[in-house]
Amino acid sequence: MSETIAESVHRVIQTVASERGLQLPALRAEAELVDELGFSSLLVAALIASLEEELGVDPFQQDDVMITDIRTVGDLAAAYERCAQRTH
Repeated sequence: MSETIAESVHRVIQTVASERGLQLPALRAEAELVDELGFSSLLVAALIASLEEELGVDPFQQDDVMITDIRTVGDLAAAYERCAQRTH
């Protein structure tokens, strides 16, 4: 069975955090990227670049999703899920 988009998002978040030496609590959909997980704006940019490479879609390319609207792990996963559904 292939990995879901939400699972991919979780894995990439963990990878980016690990590469930058950031210790993460258990990931939950409600976990806030900046306030709870400790991602800086630079880490969020690295995360988005990694997700685009991993998933092959960019939900922020069109104006329907703004990066400033993404606050939680669930928000991020939902944005990529909606984008993937539109492109496939």
